[in-house]
Amino acid sequence: MAWPLWPKNTVIYRDTPQGILTESGVWYRTTVALLTEYAAEVFEREPIEVHLARADTWIRSPHTLSAWLLAMGLIYYAPLQVAVVVLIFFPVWQILAPALVNRGISPLMRVLDAVLMQAILYAATMSILATTGQYQAVAVGLIGFVCLRWGVLSFLTRPLIIRCWKAMYQLPVPDHILRAFIVRSALRYGVNLANFADIEQKIVQHVFKKKAPRGRKKI
Repeated sequence: MAWPLWPKNTVIYRDTPQGILTESGVWYRTTVALLTEYAAEVFEREPIEVHLARADTWIRSPHTLSAWLLAMGLIYYAPLQVAVVVLIFFPVWQILAPALVNRGISPLMRVLDAVLMQAILYAATMSILATTGQYQAVAVGLIGFVCLRWGVLSFLTRPLIIRCWKAMYQLPVPDHILRAFIVRSALRYGVNLANFADIEQKIVQHVFKKKAPRGRKKI
């Protein structure tokens, strides 16, 4: 999974028979044709690139919010307390995030998600902690950040998260999040998603017929 250098409103993607692959490395098992079949009017108001960018950002939100929580928490609380809170928050938010998609806070999430913003945050936070002699907090912050960005925490919690996702969501999580953003856009603009249930069933059928593309494709 790749993070954008700065906040982006759109994302570059490739539409393949196996699904949609974005420049962030997120794979959606639906296709542009299936999405357009029921949401063409929504895409006339906000293109699919915008919805994919929002979904990509929301998918990364467990890492993003945990990174900000870790850095800000270390300024005010003991390192061990902050580490425990982050270790609990990360899997809980990753499990619940697909059900809590919020179009209203997606612009803020986009800013927090940017590499540049996180670099400024950690440079400032680690400098403050080091200046005040809180070297244990600096170590926890750096180790925690590396574990989040390199996917160590995701790897360790993945079995639990996958089991919960399968029990809670019918669609694969990226598709569930993308669909949620499309539905919220439709509600905002008063667009009727005709035959929504039928199209959703087609997407589910498409998911189980196709396999993931191997490797990562160049955008």
